Amino acid sequence: MASTLTGASTVRATLNYFDPHVPRGRFDLVEPERNLMVFEGHEMPIHDMRDGGVTLDREGFTLARHRSAVARSPEMLDTNLVAQDGLPPINKAYYDELLPLMREISGAREVIPQATGLTVRFSARSQRQSWAGAAGFIHLDVTEQSVNRFLDFSLKAAGREIAPYSRFVLLQTWRTVSDPPQDNLLALCDRSSVHPSDEVFYDAIIGDKGTALEAVEARSCRYNSDHRWWYASEMGAQDVLVFIGYDSADPQGIQPFHTGFDVPGCEGAAPRASLEARFFAFYD
Repeated sequence: MASTLTGASTVRATLNYFDPHVPRGRFDLVEPERNLMVFEGHEMPIHDMRDGGVTLDREGFTLARHRSAVARSPEMLDTNLVAQDGLPPINKAYYDELLPLMREISGAREVIPQATGLTVRFSARSQRQSWAGAAGFIHLDVTEQSVNRFLDFSLKAAGREIAPYSRFVLLQTWRTVSDPPQDNLLALCDRSSVHPSDEVFYDAIIGDKGTALEAVEARSCRYNSDHRWWYASEMGAQDVLVFIGYDSADPQGIQPFHTGFDVPGCEGAAPRASLEARFFAFYD
């Protein structure tokens, strides 16, 4: 993914859009020979959200500040090199750290972690890799069909009753656990700039049969020059991106598409390591 500087706060990068001639894709980590993920690159301007002007309510994402005692610990990376079905102590500690921020940002009555929603990734240049590589194509992680499986699994894992609710929102978080400059960062697309006809569905086969990750319906995106892309430059230890992955109030609605991209001028930087966690927010 080639990229170039265009100004003090905007970069241009080649982002991988889904091929317009393929009606439905298949992303298969279990049987890679069955993959059907065909992309075409388009160079797009990506604006720095540090300049302001983006909100969770409007674009669907925001840059927040959060201090974590465990996010960058060696135990966090070592534990999550493989997918976790349970809740290791280090993962629980991170969820507990983030919950107050999720409650504050969402304004929700109640927030719980998404079970199995914590993932460590490394950029493609890294010799060290986890079970899930850094995504180099534009995608949304869930649809109405697949999100309810994660919700049911997470409600059971919460170990307590959740009062009846009228709406829930999936909130996703992303932070680097390596120091700037980063060779690769996350770009997010303003959800209001994406037309419904731009989306395309694919099936992600990322876990063993019978698990929550066996087959997850997800979405990719076809190219449209109207798309408005954003990123956060020079992400430090307290920077965390928060974005909406799904909103039951608009079950067919498009949320922020996202993808990793190579940061211009940082090709020789230490490979990026990142940490993701997801949460369900409940509203009366």
